[in-house]
Amino acid sequence: MQLKLPVFPGAAFELRQLLTSDDASIDQISKVISKDQAIAGHVMKLANSAFYSGVNGNISTIRDAILRLGSNQIFNLVICSCQHTYYKTQNTTLARYLQILWQHALCMSLGSQWLVNRLGYHRLGEDAFLAGLLHDIGKLLIIKVIETNFDDNDLDINDRFILQTIDELHTEYGYKLLDSWSIPSVYCDICLNHHNQDLDTGDILLLAVSLSNQVCKKIGLSTSQNDLVDDLTELPESQFLAVDEVILSTLETVMLDVVQSEYSMLNELQLDNSTPYGIYL
Repeated sequence: MQLKLPVFPGAAFELRQLLTSDDASIDQISKVISKDQAIAGHVMKLANSAFYSGVNGNISTIRDAILRLGSNQIFNLVICSCQHTYYKTQNTTLARYLQILWQHALCMSLGSQWLVNRLGYHRLGEDAFLAGLLHDIGKLLIIKVIETNFDDNDLDINDRFILQTIDELHTEYGYKLLDSWSIPSVYCDICLNHHNQDLDTGDILLLAVSLSNQVCKKIGLSTSQNDLVDDLTELPESQFLAVDEVILSTLETVMLDVVQSEYSMLNELQLDNSTPYGIYL
């Protein structure tokens, strides 16, 4: 197979450059986001989702979204929106994988952020969002590589081939992709290590992402049932984070709400939502 690493999304790169300056204004940030109407629209949808809107009601402008969520969280939403554009294909065999991968990424981003905030690690909230969003980006990369090397009529494309390939290679190539984008090492390391049996018990972010990943598997929002655990409270991650059944149950609810919100958003945007969620592929 040919492997060509995609470049860091242009809008996100421009915004990142702007945010590194000390005098970036809200209007400048808003202008960068508004250059791409698709990204701006998706950012607004996310900002007005139940996860963020809460009791404050809907917002109507990118500027209002920045004021509500802050520039760093808006940057995360831009990354999220840019990522969303990658989860599309005309290949009917691969389309269902990309849909479940997108829903998994979205649930992981918001779920991981909710979890660290619930546990009192508020300083890690925005980091958890990005870590959850990008932890499985290697699976996306491999699917896109398969897309460029095969077609719908190729007999070599089947579920066993796809699942085996992404399971074996996604952490390594996800790490390489994030590293090529100059993404901070904390996210690269989580991408590489979130399936490791011997997790760093001092790495709260890694533990939160790993535990959130197990919750995603439990509710059926995953491409794999490997290492599925019946009692999540027995996981080392739960033990080290002092997570009980109440927190895990609430996290499940948060993730299911995210999926339902995304499903409704697809309806509103008239995008393809033909693939049901909540199933293993």
